[in-house]
Amino acid sequence: MKQIKPTTRRSIAFYLMIAPWLLVFLSFSLFPLVYGFYLSFTNYFGFNLEDLSLVGLKNYQNVFSDKDAMGALGRTFLFAVINVPLGTVIALSLALLLNHNIRGRGVFRTIFYIPSIMPAIVTTMMWKNILFTGNGGILDRIIGVFGLGPVNWLGYDYALFSLILMSSWGAGGGILIYLAGLKGVPDELYESAAIDGASYMQRLFRITLPLLTPVIFFNVLMGIIGTLQQYLQPILLAGDQLLARPIKPIYLYVVHAFQQIFANQRFAYGMALLWVLFIITLLLTLVVFKTSRLWVFYEDGGD
Repeated sequence: MKQIKPTTRRSIAFYLMIAPWLLVFLSFSLFPLVYGFYLSFTNYFGFNLEDLSLVGLKNYQNVFSDKDAMGALGRTFLFAVINVPLGTVIALSLALLLNHNIRGRGVFRTIFYIPSIMPAIVTTMMWKNILFTGNGGILDRIIGVFGLGPVNWLGYDYALFSLILMSSWGAGGGILIYLAGLKGVPDELYESAAIDGASYMQRLFRITLPLLTPVIFFNVLMGIIGTLQQYLQPILLAGDQLLARPIKPIYLYVVHAFQQIFANQRFAYGMALLWVLFIITLLLTLVVFKTSRLWVFYEDGGD
């Protein structure tokens, strides 16, 4: 009997070990992705698998002729333009503060991190109580101390602000990553700069931030992807049901796709909406990657 080579045995062992993950990935990730792409070219509405027919690019043409879809896409871009830079500044600023050797910093790190691991439903329900219109809302009670009247935080004028405020509250995940990045900055650089008489702000802008740009790049990229995909918070802010339709300022793109698929039973059109978002996200990711060479600094000089 021919003996199996050691390299072949290692390969067999490797594929056996990854087989459970590979089966799950193929069954619950790759297959739904490919099948959803196929359905986006059909007339599928949820109950006609037996008589599916191809409709070509009709669903994709409907995406760009749908005023609700284009309006939701514009609001999603506006939300991303505000939320991503704001979240980056908040997370980075808090990480810089928590990086100092102060008493109880472990407690503060935990306090700031906890919101990022709370379920979105719990977070949204809590913020609805904070933003509740009238004297029952916590935020209205706070501003009432200063003689200001109640504000309809979930109304047309302030709904987007409330969504941004709620999203910024969960910056703890970014704080944790920034803290890990700050630990990678060599102390010798700070010591040399201090000997040369550099101030804190000079050390911050000449040492800390340049060496932290790979971490900033990662967080910005993940922030863009996450913001473009946001849908649960606007829906829950609109009501207590998953099929509730948010008011226009927080009617985001994925919310529109969700409504089309589950409320209107337009599955094929919903798949087309999501694939358009995938392409947009991919293009934005490529732009961020291409422009990163202009502002991301690597110690080894790599791109």
